[in-house]
Amino acid sequence: MRHVWRADWITHPSESTSDHGVFHFRRTFELKQKPDRFIVYVSGDNRYRLYVNGDYICEGPARDDLHHWPYETVDIAPHLRQGKNVIAAQVVNFGEDRPGGQFSHMTAFILQSQDDPIADTGGAWKVIRNEGVSPIAIRPDNVPHYPQVLGFYAACPMDKVNAADYPWGWERVDFDDGDWLAARVVRKGAGRGFPYGTSWFLTPRAIDMLEEKVEQIAAVERTVGIQADDGFLRNGDPLLVPANSSVSILLDNEVLTMGYPELVVSKGRNAEIKITYAEALFDKNFIKGDRNETADKKIYGVFDLFKPDGGESRLFRPTWIRAFRYLQLDIRTDDEPLLINSLHNRFTAYPLRERGKFDSDDASLKAIWDASWRALHLCARETYFSDAYYEQMQYIGDTRVQGLASLVVSGDDALFRNALRQFDESRVPNGLTQSRYPARELQIIPTYSLLYIAMVHDYMMLRDDPGFIRELAPG
Repeated sequence: MRHVWRADWITHPSESTSDHGVFHFRRTFELKQKPDRFIVYVSGDNRYRLYVNGDYICEGPARDDLHHWPYETVDIAPHLRQGKNVIAAQVVNFGEDRPGGQFSHMTAFILQSQDDPIADTGGAWKVIRNEGVSPIAIRPDNVPHYPQVLGFYAACPMDKVNAADYPWGWERVDFDDGDWLAARVVRKGAGRGFPYGTSWFLTPRAIDMLEEKVEQIAAVERTVGIQADDGFLRNGDPLLVPANSSVSILLDNEVLTMGYPELVVSKGRNAEIKITYAEALFDKNFIKGDRNETADKKIYGVFDLFKPDGGESRLFRPTWIRAFRYLQLDIRTDDEPLLINSLHNRFTAYPLRERGKFDSDDASLKAIWDASWRALHLCARETYFSDAYYEQMQYIGDTRVQGLASLVVSGDDALFRNALRQFDESRVPNGLTQSRYPARELQIIPTYSLLYIAMVHDYMMLRDDPGFIRELAPG
């Protein structure tokens, strides 16, 4: 996979490839028999989610720059069948408000099988733009008291989803894609080292796939305009929101978490659901104070809007991860009542495991240890995050501490090695490393270059890996 791929990068034939957009790609094909193995290499710009016959497979690519654009390697054979099959992908371009750590050239997708070219991306693939999803940029007019409340925000734009315009079932084999367009071929895929020009130099993913698991949200904290218990959060007991009503439901997860909140609703045509996420509530002076206190406090921050179409079991999932302890549903219904079938979080993070232990006769130190490990886990994804909510960027100053802790406690050095390589690749002509990387805007903090040298030394002292250190030595 070092040089030219068989497969092509593909995109939409007429829509803007630089503005915000959610695009769905499909390729149907016939198999004479179910294969034992069917390895595919897959990537996208900005982000993709891959499905086979309606089954979710993976998301990616791992975050990096255009000169080291990762691809994932997965075996999709368990999800294939004899007869008709479909490989489908959702590709999101976050546009001009994309995260600070997100590089991009244009909206595009690529997939190549290891052996059989039947599924390779090219002109046989079909594509449609999802007109049901649009962005909400964070501005003072839609997030009250921004930037006073949020401060510097460099994560993702918010989502507005209109279910009436959403192509429900687009990832399933029986979906009718007769009015979809033929994908436009951009160029052949090419690996790192290809000399004749490409926009993405494809490299194998350097870290493990992220873990994913369903988490129940802990409890209903308070309600306005409706009585609600925790049944719809954990028992599968739907919550009915009456017609022509306006209600608010504040949920407390009790600890900060991260992932994709998944809200499933039925009916409720022309209703509007606002989902707000926050790590803490604010008092009248916009002070957080004790995170456990909720009396006389309000929620401000990142939110999404979802407008149901009256259909059954409509799933809202944001296009990018959300971090929250508190989650508030503000719901306005029209002439049809709304049924909340379920709400949970699909937790996702790098699969760090707490193998190292800490013991002390001072119980408060154990509590600090547990909180610190949770914070580290939430801030470890495809790169180390400086924080889970506001920036989600990899800074050298934060990463040195995170790398040491994760290496010593988990024994896993993949994220540490990945960060060292990325910071080495961030160097500008005068020799300084960028203070944060990957980052689409240049920032230099000179002392962070000294911390980078310390990071290399940390790794040298903790790992017997002289070959890797030699690679970094020139920088």
